[in-house]
Amino acid sequence: MSSVEFAGEVIPVSVVRSARRRTVGITVKESGEVILRIPPQVSEADALRFAQEKAEWIVRHREKFAARKKQTREYAEGDVIPFFGRELTICRVEGKTLRAELDGDVLRLFAPEGTDAAGFREAVVFLYRREALRLLRPLVASVSEAAGVEPPALRVRLQERKWGCCTPKNGIILNVRLLLAPKIVIRYLVVHEVAHIRFRHHQESFWAEVERLMPEYREAERLIKEEGWQWVF
Repeated sequence: MSSVEFAGEVIPVSVVRSARRRTVGITVKESGEVILRIPPQVSEADALRFAQEKAEWIVRHREKFAARKKQTREYAEGDVIPFFGRELTICRVEGKTLRAELDGDVLRLFAPEGTDAAGFREAVVFLYRREALRLLRPLVASVSEAAGVEPPALRVRLQERKWGCCTPKNGIILNVRLLLAPKIVIRYLVVHEVAHIRFRHHQESFWAEVERLMPEYREAERLIKEEGWQWVF
């Protein structure tokens, strides 16, 4: 294991040599792991000197990912949570059973005294999954019509990383977290998976179809890349 140093901090670096690479590349993963990928013609020593020059950049990205891990919701009275392009204000109500209900722009959380954030999260995710099916089915049908395919069966799950997928039987699975995203992102994720019904790859023809269905899709991709980490329960 090699390393770089910045402001007295020694940062381990995993060196991976790849015959496919033409240039040196550095990746900082969400876990904080730093990977240095190098082509055959570059020595490890030269690559590590390059990484050392980028040490401040590496530290900045490690700190950014560390801050993201601290992102949690407390579901406290008055907190605000996104919902399908708008914001809901949380209202806590003491009740015998744990449940979440929508009331206009208010998200009412009923729970016995002493319920913790994890309990409220479970109730909110259950509500969002139910509402996602109701809200997304018309959008899936509309996009499918524009794409010239049969509307796929829709399932909604809570997933940490994957935003969606197209199943072998032409169904689509979407991450319930998308209801926390702006509507442009919601539409893009539906378009992306519906386009996969005809194009089971990410080659040029697939992206041409995505652009035909949603010319502004690149803005949605930018938002996912830059802000997607915030859309968590």
